[in-house]
Amino acid sequence: MTDCILLSHVFINKDEQHKIDTVNFTVRHWRRHNPNAYIILIGHGEIPKESKEYVDCFIWRQQIEERDIDVGHPYCVNLGLDHAIEKRFKKILKARADGINLIEDIATFSNTLLKDKKMLITQQTSIDRMEMGDLFMYGDLEFLKKCWNINTWYPTKTGLTSLAKNFFNLCKENNASHSWKSALINNTSFVDIFNLKWIDFRANWSVLKDMQEEMLQNKLVEFEKYLWGSKEQWHVWDKEGTLVYTHPNMGKITTEKDWHL
Repeated sequence: MTDCILLSHVFINKDEQHKIDTVNFTVRHWRRHNPNAYIILIGHGEIPKESKEYVDCFIWRQQIEERDIDVGHPYCVNLGLDHAIEKRFKKILKARADGINLIEDIATFSNTLLKDKKMLITQQTSIDRMEMGDLFMYGDLEFLKKCWNINTWYPTKTGLTSLAKNFFNLCKENNASHSWKSALINNTSFVDIFNLKWIDFRANWSVLKDMQEEMLQNKLVEFEKYLWGSKEQWHVWDKEGTLVYTHPNMGKITTEKDWHL
């Protein structure tokens, strides 16, 4: 195995069966469409037992790590990154354990987009302000580990700023960039959520739980309705992949077009 996938960012309280169901289906889909990948599942709280049969490494803390919640889950993510390093992987794909990508062999897909950069990222990274999306990324494992340095993560109100700060400081140390924008352009590649076909179960499971077979075949009709952030109207896409609406509270959303201006 040369591809490593880390699924994280999920905690499950008692009586949250819907979360258990989403995680179980999520890892089932990831395994089906990434049969040769080494999959690490990490989370905390109630245990989604069925998931164990689909992953290569199952790290699940029964005590909920309160300090992780709403700030990027740095403790849990680092446990997964450390395990991947122990297994001597060179690159890693990190995603949420409550969502899927309707793409076959997502690591190869991501590696093609990565090109000669250190990291592939997506929304809600901003090219105008120091924020980096902490939910989906792919790239050099050692570099990602440094970006997720928990010793410099806190105090914080969001993982977006902690990850961005760590990333930018790394770029400055390497004399690679002197501004936030140049750090991004010189060291990362960017892909829109639409092109990742990133389906979000947090807000959509009540509808999508009845479409599991379509999702397992990567044939979900009108998938753009269920993309991460669409239900909340953080970023809404049309059928052609054009960003057509952004919630006013989100500020300007960076897209692939902005990256290549």
